[in-house]
Amino acid sequence: MLSALLALCLLGGGMATTALVWADYRDSRAEALSRARHQARLFEEMVGRALDEADAALRRSAALVAKTADDDARRRGVQAILGETPVLAALSLYDPHGRAQGAAGRALSDPAGQGWFAAALDGLTMQVGAAMPAVDKDGAVVPVARALRRGDGTVLAVAVVGIAVDRLTVPADEEAQPPPFLSLFRSDGGVVLAPSQLSRAGDVPAMRSHLLDRALPNGGSGTFVLADAERSIFAAYRAVAGRELVAVAGLDGRRALKPWRGRTVATLTTAFLVLVSLAALALLLAREMRREREVSAALAQANRELSRSNADLEQFAYVASHDLKEPLRNIASYVQLLQRRYQGRLDEDADAFIGYTVDGVRRLQMIIDELLVYSRIGTGRLTRGVVQTGGVLSVALANLKTAIAEAGAAVEVKGPLPVVTGDAGQLSSVFQNLIGNGLKYRRDDVRPELTVWAEDDGAFWRFGVADNGIGIDPQYHRQIFELFKRLHGRDRYTGSGIGLAVCQRVVERHGGEIWVESRPGQGATFRFTLPKE
Repeated sequence: MLSALLALCLLGGGMATTALVWADYRDSRAEALSRARHQARLFEEMVGRALDEADAALRRSAALVAKTADDDARRRGVQAILGETPVLAALSLYDPHGRAQGAAGRALSDPAGQGWFAAALDGLTMQVGAAMPAVDKDGAVVPVARALRRGDGTVLAVAVVGIAVDRLTVPADEEAQPPPFLSLFRSDGGVVLAPSQLSRAGDVPAMRSHLLDRALPNGGSGTFVLADAERSIFAAYRAVAGRELVAVAGLDGRRALKPWRGRTVATLTTAFLVLVSLAALALLLAREMRREREVSAALAQANRELSRSNADLEQFAYVASHDLKEPLRNIASYVQLLQRRYQGRLDEDADAFIGYTVDGVRRLQMIIDELLVYSRIGTGRLTRGVVQTGGVLSVALANLKTAIAEAGAAVEVKGPLPVVTGDAGQLSSVFQNLIGNGLKYRRDDVRPELTVWAEDDGAFWRFGVADNGIGIDPQYHRQIFELFKRLHGRDRYTGSGIGLAVCQRVVERHGGEIWVESRPGQGATFRFTLPKE
């Protein structure tokens, strides 16, 4: 049974760990794609703005060429246009054969023979070429060309601007860790910009193939994952509005999932430790189960011995109530006879000795009677039933009627008292002892006043018995419930010090607790609880 339980725990723990790791991977993957999507949007916006500025510069160049044929004037005009467009690193004018007619900024490679240059000569739209290094090695540029034509369609010149690649960046994103790499493709699959991160021979063709065959046919934006045995890329793409271009932002999967791998190691380590702990716990549990069986056997034997001991205790109670009390009655009778017959006929010491003996025998009889009561409360069975606590209080007050009258006391019961389940006789003894103490420990100059009430305390009823007596020092609040504990001499207050111990035993056997709140000279309030059910 225990082995099956251990196997089930290990299986459940393994499945839970797997589910947790997989859910974390799924969330981490979704987060990486979300970051890539955000970066692709920013990159697409940046490319769109750069192309708009390039288009504006090309149109201004067309106006310049149409205005003047002077090379110096064109060169100055080109420099002015370039200076007003920060995103551009170069602006050049070429004749239809690729010969430069005016240039500003970085020096571009010879455009003759370039596909984008030929497309610009043949078409009417702006053409974007693949990124290329500047001749002076001062960074790379993305060439953008447009043919400048006369009214009859013949080409006057070709204006070429170079968008600085280092300007095609997106704002820093604190969440984009690691930083993304950015790519730009033409919608026909031509590569405009491919970063150095895509350095493996198959990276760019794989990304281009995925875009053309799977991604772009499903819409102008989306995400995809390129993965093989060595590397994975989380990528997002967006078509550049109004252009035949697609902006792509990608994250290196190994670096993007590094936090997930760290959490996975921690999770697996924790799971391993937990499973090892479970195995160790199972071994301990098996050992404890064997020990429990041994203890159960020993406990059964102890219960049998306890039952025999309880029987012996009941027999002792019988002996104490009959056989032991009978000799005490005889001793008391003969001592009292000596007292009556020889009082005053012997010397004063003899009379005092006889008095001490009579008093001692009486106190011993009282202690035996109260010990018998205390023993029966602790060992006897509770006769449980529905108890009207107002009724048991009335019985207690009837038993104390003479003491109340002698003390001239007033006892007030506030509100109706609740119905509980318990032993009516034992609960009556609680009220009788508490009220009796309030009568006994009264102040000489104050009429005794006692109040009894009950209040709702959740699953319990809380009872209170308050008096205006001499009070109790807080340092004795726990000690007064001990057996035979007395705080005053017998010459002032009678009793054996067993009454509050009886109250505590009765209340605890009924599932409640009892305590006192008091200060010297301010009376005492005894509170005890009884379960509602």
